Amino acid sequence: MARLSREDRQIALGRLQAGQSQNAIARHFHVSQSTISRLWVRFQATGSVADLPRVGRPRATTAAHDRFIRLRHLRNRFLSASSSVQALPGPHRLSDQTVRNRLHEAGLRARRPRRVAVLTRRHRQNRVQWGNQHFRWTVRNHWRHVWFSDESYTSCSSDMMVGGGSTGE
Repeated sequence: MARLSREDRQIALGRLQAGQSQNAIARHFHVSQSTISRLWVRFQATGSVADLPRVGRPRATTAAHDRFIRLRHLRNRFLSASSSVQALPGPHRLSDQTVRNRLHEAGLRARRPRRVAVLTRRHRQNRVQWGNQHFRWTVRNHWRHVWFSDESYTSCSSDMMVGGGSTGE
């Protein structure tokens, strides 16, 4: 669930002080009711809704770096994390894993191009020959029983595989 921004925490606090229910506020901000409850308890204890200091290692990337990584991968979905590391502006170097983490945070998943057989001259000749042999076929008598696909494996249903010949044969 998303964190509330500083402005949203202030607005939620104002609504709590005005008497609005925690559930209504939680629905408005799309957070759980316990988030609003903890916000109220923290305000009563400290008099503030500001973020408390956190421990842990600081982020290796800035918001600008995160945006650069995300946009680069949106423009070319097949880029590797290591290619993004090399293209990242700035003097410091990030790890590939950091880039993968930022992509995961942005909701982008790994994509790999499908490997397909390269068409040779022989494949093309076979296709032309096949086309010439079937040139006079009619829809009524022949073609209505044929199903074409550019995939080497085609699924007709969820549990049955059909096809499997090599490409172009």
